Formats: sequence, structure tokens, C-alpha cells
Amino acid sequence: MSYVELRAKSNFSFLTGASHPAELVETAISQGLSGIAITDMDGVYGMPRGYQIAKSHPDFKYLVGTECVFVDHPNITVLAQTRAAYGRICQLLTKAKRGSEKGKTHLEFATFLEFLGMQKSPEVFVLPRVSKETRIGDLKEVFGVTQVSLPLTIYLDGNDKKRVAELTEYSRYFDLPLVASNDVEYHESKRKMVQDVLISIREGKTLQEIGFKLQPNAERYIKTPAQMELLYKDFPGSLLRTLEIAHACTFSPSELRYRYPSEWIPVGFEAQSYLEHLIWKNAPERYPQGMSDRVKRQLLHELNLIQELKFADYFLTIYDIVEFAKKKDILCQGRGSAANSVVCYVLGITAIDPIQMDLLFERFISVERGEPPDIDIDFEHERREEVIQYIYEKYGRHRAAMVSAVITYQNRSAFREVCKAFGLPVGTLSAKKVERDFDEIVKDIPEPEKLRQKIDTIADAIINFPRHISIHSGGFTLSADPIVDIVPVEPARMDGRTIIQWDKYDLDTLGLIKVDVLSLGMLSCLQKALKLTGKKLYEIPQDDKPTYDMICERDTVGTFQIESRAQMQMLGRLKPRNFYDLVVEVAIVRPGPIVGNMIHPYLKRRRGLEKIEYPNEVVKRVLGKTLGVPLFQEQIMKLAIDLANFTPGEADVLRKSINAWRSSAPIGVMADRLKRGLLDNGMTEAFANQIFDQIQGFSHYGFPESHSASFALLAYASCYLKCHHPAEFACSLVNSQPMGFYRNDTIIYDALRHGVRVLPVSVLHSEWDCVIAGPNTIRLGFRVTNGIAKKDVEFLIQERKQERFRSLGDFVRRSKLKKDVLHRMAMAGRFEEFQWDTREALWAVLEYQNMFQKPVENQLSFFNDLEIIPMSSTQIEFQKLDGFEKIQTDYEAFSISTHGHPMAEIRKNMPGIAKGTSQTLRDSVNGRRITVTGLVLVRQKPPTAKGVCFCTMEDEFGFIDIILWRKNFEKYREVFLNHCFITVGGVVQKDGNTTSLLVDMVKPVWNTAHLDSTPLPLEPTQYFY
Repeated sequence: MSYVELRAKSNFSFLTGASHPAELVETAISQGLSGIAITDMDGVYGMPRGYQIAKSHPDFKYLVGTECVFVDHPNITVLAQTRAAYGRICQLLTKAKRGSEKGKTHLEFATFLEFLGMQKSPEVFVLPRVSKETRIGDLKEVFGVTQVSLPLTIYLDGNDKKRVAELTEYSRYFDLPLVASNDVEYHESKRKMVQDVLISIREGKTLQEIGFKLQPNAERYIKTPAQMELLYKDFPGSLLRTLEIAHACTFSPSELRYRYPSEWIPVGFEAQSYLEHLIWKNAPERYPQGMSDRVKRQLLHELNLIQELKFADYFLTIYDIVEFAKKKDILCQGRGSAANSVVCYVLGITAIDPIQMDLLFERFISVERGEPPDIDIDFEHERREEVIQYIYEKYGRHRAAMVSAVITYQNRSAFREVCKAFGLPVGTLSAKKVERDFDEIVKDIPEPEKLRQKIDTIADAIINFPRHISIHSGGFTLSADPIVDIVPVEPARMDGRTIIQWDKYDLDTLGLIKVDVLSLGMLSCLQKALKLTGKKLYEIPQDDKPTYDMICERDTVGTFQIESRAQMQMLGRLKPRNFYDLVVEVAIVRPGPIVGNMIHPYLKRRRGLEKIEYPNEVVKRVLGKTLGVPLFQEQIMKLAIDLANFTPGEADVLRKSINAWRSSAPIGVMADRLKRGLLDNGMTEAFANQIFDQIQGFSHYGFPESHSASFALLAYASCYLKCHHPAEFACSLVNSQPMGFYRNDTIIYDALRHGVRVLPVSVLHSEWDCVIAGPNTIRLGFRVTNGIAKKDVEFLIQERKQERFRSLGDFVRRSKLKKDVLHRMAMAGRFEEFQWDTREALWAVLEYQNMFQKPVENQLSFFNDLEIIPMSSTQIEFQKLDGFEKIQTDYEAFSISTHGHPMAEIRKNMPGIAKGTSQTLRDSVNGRRITVTGLVLVRQKPPTAKGVCFCTMEDEFGFIDIILWRKNFEKYREVFLNHCFITVGGVVQKDGNTTSLLVDMVKPVWNTAHLDSTPLPLEPTQYFY
């Protein structure tokens, strides 16, 4: 006899179930069960992940349901019999989540009966946990005898005899059938220890403290039909009942198909015909010289495929959102694989002409792909909210909700939580420190090696287990029908946001489409800079020589995508001279090309140090623009199509299979077929092996060519503005923070080195934002002031417009700024405009505030004479701030200083430190040993670097790139990580236009030997981090 497990919790019953949904389904199939129901608590979170396995086994019954947790009743498992019933369950869960605390549910028994029972035909199966509090009679009356069954579980915990007797009596009294269930919470018994740890984490107690909340044995796993038949030999009808219920449940997740809103499509058009109308209407704008035959063929091909796959509504929805942004002058651009589509280009969704770039459409859509397209649209990060609100207003919150993101345990977080469960004293240590200092933590514990092995085993098991769901960066689901009929919707932590219970991968599994409304800080920066310069993005000239000269000089601080230390290093070696060089630059500094050993061959061939040979003209056509090295997945797809007899859709399946590889995993079937196909079509085994070895790197993160091209456009635009309009670009960059790679002080120091004049924050002249205050001149805005709110500045500016501040006392009284903000501004010399020295102003501010705290009637005479000066401030002689103190107080107030770079003052006050500078490094020959001192900006240890640490330092003359091998990083770890001003020594390395220092000595600038001879503090302040 077979049976169906009707109650199985996955790890999406957060911190209760101890197996992935896929593991439960795979085990049920391998154990010979006829089906399984994933019934997670208060949701259908894990349903798509189980269905992804089940859908390839048509004879296996995959049931959908949930275990409802009540505030006034024992839990009840409900199973959806039909599509309509599933929709009612989703509505019930949505109502239970609405108004509840994030991650909580408030469900009352009466609500349950109202939503699921008050129908002519309830079409749900109800399996209550039976106790004295269970209102079995009400359930039977509302749902009917055919829909209610009493679940019978033999737990083998010593209490079965009594429990079974009581349950049998309930069954006889209410005339309701028993149904067998092992009440599954993990797929195999050895996961019991994992579940114990999860429960410990959930309860916030150690395993020793948790007590009876842990299950007494490891029996809640998926048992074979033979085991169940033996266990329930006295109740054979209960096993048969599982099959009857499964047979009656006809609902399948494959029925979940929603319709896109289409009411805004003009009368007389269907979705497809309106899409085609827009294409032929807009095409002349993109192709003003006329469309070539190739463009026309490609447009017809794409439109036919969109019609076949019924995606026209989706493209129209994206078009509508982009048009809204354009009308509101919100800069936006599509990216990712969508840039492979001529339809997207003509509709104005993307900015790259895929025909000109020779991109591959099937990277975006194909019949074989079996999933909907994915169009990512970036909007100005400061104005994306306008787009989101437009979507909510146009489609209604009942038809629009954001996709969730599943936050999972990763290596370190899993390790730390397991350590806590075992009672180790980790306290408030970060996950990184717990792993690093584990030996010290367990030094007093017997047999620490065995404990470590046990902790590692459990931590490895819960890696990628869900912790909770959060809000996706911008994915929306839109529907013509209420979304709550498809998936439960619940509040997100962010006010005004609701999210569905599935993430983007779940939507792909079910064939549902999402709209990605993403944000990009550089778009905000570009829009502001363009407005300051009076230019339009399309007016930026292509192939501007000064811009490419600047790029080749690695002068790219603040620009898009090519500003990091690694990108700067590559710029000096690659030396981009045209747009496609920039496309390669954006893509090449990624784990995929690095692991695939593609960088060095490409650079050697670019420099003429390695001969470029192509086996035939087909390979040359595909790989020619990257000098015979396959840098992009699209190139592998083209090789598969042209040389290995793949269809375009099969080539995309190959791409996806490559993405699924890991270094420890076997090669995919499609990849093996590619290798054989190359050999069968006359390629040499050496060439086939070379391609095969290189594409294994694509299993790591890398950009598709279309995505790199989209980003390269923005990279070039940002470089052009930095080159020709440095003041406007730096001003816009600061005004768009937070974004990018560098802090405001680095951006400002870089602008100063480019001849930009930077004026400090002024209480009489500054706005909230930085502004252009003259030719090549920036006036810093209040936004750079630490601890000040925008609303307070707006009030201050409004006061200033009504009447100019006439004195320090007038400013203190009318500005209403907080005491700490006034204190920092005084220390930074912002009141010199009122003829007050820094320390005098600080003292006066304190006294003014004390005066203004007196009752109003006592202040009238004072307010009539605002020039009165506090007496005590005139009786004390204050010492002037020196240069470094001015810089330091600037940093305290603004994290920026216009008084110079701190390194300049350090050299002046500490003559004993190393004289070497960034200029020394640039001027040194390869192999020379030098010592330099600077301020640490960025420390990086990429996973692909095998323990090597890369660091960017800065001084008054520019940047210093340093490299520490693993052994030297470990030797100087404490100094390197805990000090921001350091002196380093090493050997100069030059490669093309790139210069770095291979460091073997690190020491801090500050030490006790300098205490008597310098006014500088012993330790660097936090403001320089």
C-alpha cells in the first residue's frame, strides 16, 4: 500500500522545519510515496521550491496547503482542493498578516471559518491538531464530514497509546475519519540535531536550557510506505484516506497564471497589435537614417516570439513605466539581458543598439528557456519612489505588490548561531570574529576538536536556510486580478510597502513575470550634472579623446563602474581608447574572467605580446572583438550555435547550466555536448579543451555583454563630465550621496587636485545641497554637516530669506539648531563670518544658548540688542587653532576639510615619518624599494585573490595602491586593520600605466615616541575611517 504525506513542514516554517522543500519532495519520490503536501506555517513560502522538483514527475501528486496558527485555537492544516480554494487560502493568510508585526500572524478561528467555510462548496480539506480545545464540531458543521479528517500520528514517544485512544474516541464520536501522517519536519532522521539547533535559535536559549521544547526522538522524517503500513497496521483506513484526499485535490501550481493589467491599451488594439503599433511608430526615432533589412528581420523575429509566448502585456507594462519616468524627467535606463532586444531598444527601454553591437537576442528570450524575460530598469535613486508610487496609484495595491527576498544563513552567520546554541560565550562578537577567534573561545572546553567538528556539520547543514523574508530591491508583481488570489501578501518593514511570500526565483519556477524597478545612484548624479551643465545625455559626444586620455591615466575617482582600485589597475593595463574597450573594461574585473584565466591572454594579445590565431572564420567572427578570448557568455552561446549544432534556445540552456556549475560539481550535460559538438565540427581537441576550461570561469559571477555595454554607456558619460566639467560633476556626486565607492572627502580632495575651488559651508550662503558658486567653484552645502536634519536646514534657509542673520546671537536664536550641531559648526570655524574666532565662537554659542533658555520676559531687552556679546567670552584669551586642528574640527563637523589634506599637516608636524608620497611612487622605477605614508581609504580581500589583500591609500598628492601577500597581511593584521594613517615599505611594481607597491612592512604613524613633540593625537580619530 502507498500513501501520501499530508503534513510536511520545510525550513520555510522558519526555525521549525529542518529540510529544504526540494529535499522533502526528492525524498518522498525516492521513498516511493505517491505524493506530499508542503504545509508550512502561515504561508506558502516554500511551495514553488517543492513544485520545481515535483513538476518533472507527472505521476507524483504535489499538494498545496498551509498550517494555520491561531491566537484562540489549536493549529489546523488546510489543503487546497481546487484553484478557487487555493485563492481563498491566500486571502485568509493575507488578512492574518495584515496589521500584524513583521513576521507574525494574527488569525482568529472565526475568521478562518468565515474565509474558508462559508462557501457553497468549501473545497478545502481540514486536518486539525486534536486536543480538548479543538472545536471539532464547528469544523464538521461548517466544512462537512467529507472535508474534515483527524490526523493520526504515531510519534513513538511513549504517549502514543493514550493519544491514539483519545483520537479514536473523537473519531467515533464525531463520525470523522482518521488520516495517517508522520507530521514531517525533516526529510531524514539525522536532521534531528539540526532541528534542535534551529529551535534553540528560535527560542533564544542554549541546547542545555531548551528542555522539553525539543522533540524526544528523531521520528518526524519521511517514512517509506512499508514503514507506515507496519506502523499503522491497526489503522489501514487512515493510510487509504491519504490517497483519497490526494485524489480529490485537483489543484496544481501550474494553474497559477495571472493576466497583466490591460485596461489602458487604446480601444481597437489588443496587446500584441498595440505593441507592434508602438514599434513601427518609434523605430524612425532610433533609426533616423532608415532601418536596414537586418533590423527589420530582427524586429519581426522578436515580435513573433513575443506573440508566441504571450509576453506583449509585459513589454507594454515596462514601456508604460519608462514613459512615465521620461515625462517626469526621471533619468532611467534598462540593463541586463534586455539590452539584447531590438524591441526594448526601439521602445526606449534600453539604450544599446543590439544590432550595432552584434548582441544575441536569445540571451534574453527563447522558447526553450521555459521562463519569462527579465527586464531590469534603473531609475535615479532619489526619485525611484515616484515611480513606485505611480505603479501603486495606477494599478492599485490590490493588484501590485513587491517581490520578497529570502534572507538566508551564510557561512559565518550560521557558524555563529550554532555556537550560541551550544552555549559558547560569543556574546556580541561579530560572526567574522567568532569564526576567527574560535580556538580562543573554546580553550577551556574539553575536546574542542570534536565540538568544532559537530558545530561545522550543523552549520554547513543550515547554510542557505531561510532566516526571514525581506523586500526585494525593486521587483514588482502586477496583475489584472487581485494578487491575493495568487499568493499571500504581507507588510514589509518599510512603511507603505507590501510584499508577496515568493522571491524572484519562485516566480520563475511558476512562470510568473515581475517588473524590476531598481535604483542607481549614478543616474541621480548624471541627471544633476547634466542640469548644471545644460546638456542632455544624448548630446555627450562619442569617442572624446580627452575623456579617453583621462581614463587611460586611471583618473576615474567618482565615475561609474571603473573607479575601484581593481578597475583603476586594469585601466592602466588595458588603456581603453573606444567604447567597446570600455565594455570590456567593465566586464573583465569580475570573478568569472579571473577564475577562467581570461585576463592575461587578453592583455597579452592586446599589447601584441601573444599571437592571435583563429581556427576558422566562424571563430574569428565570434571572438574577434575580444581577441580570441571568450569574455562573455553570449560568445559561448554563439560558438555553440555556429559550431556545435545548438539551437539558439539550447544555447541559452547551456548558459544556464554553466551558471549552475561549481568547482566541485561535475560538468553539465549541455557543456559536455558543446565539447563534443566542437570536435565533431572540425575543431581541434586543444581548441575545444581551451574553450571548455575558460568557460568554467563563467560559473562565477560575470556580466553579460549586453549588461556591460549598458553600464559602459554610463561609465563613459560620467568620465566625460568629470573630464570637461569637474566642478559640476563633483558637486553632483556629493549631492547624490550615499552612493559609489568613495567618501565625500576623497571626492573633494580629488576635485581640488583638478583645479576646482571648494568653498566651505557658510551659514550665510550655503543651501542644503552643494552649489556651483562661480566658474569651476563649488560651495559646500549643509548636507555634508554631520548630525543635521534636512528639515532643520530648510527652516534655517527660510529664516535667512526673511531676514539675513546679523550676528552669532541672531543665528543661534533663529536657526533653532541642536546644541551638538552648533558646537561642531563653531569648532569648524563656520562663525568666522560673524567675526568670531573658532574657540571664542564655541564659548559664545554655549552662553547664548543658556541665555535663550531663560523665560521670554527676561529676554526682551537682550533680543532688542542682538549685538550684545557674552561677557565671559571677552575676558578669556583663546589660543588659535593650528593647521591640523582646523582639519580635524572640519572632519568632526563635516567629514570634509577645505583647509587641506591631513597628510600635509602630519608631514609638517611629524618630520620623522617617511618622506615618500604618492608622487614618489609614480616617479619610481620598477623594482625600487621605497617607504610611503598615507591615509587608508579602502581595504579589500577578494575571494578570488587567495588571501592577498589590496589597499588604496591617499595623501595630498594622490593615491597609493598597495598589495600585501597573505603572510604579510597576517603579520601586520592588527596595525593594518586598526589604524588609518600608516607607513608602508615595499617594492615598486609597474605594469603598463599601473604602479603599485608590494608591501612587506607596515607600521602606524602614531606612537608614544611622538607624544612630547607633536600636538597631534595619539590615535587617529574615527572621522578618518
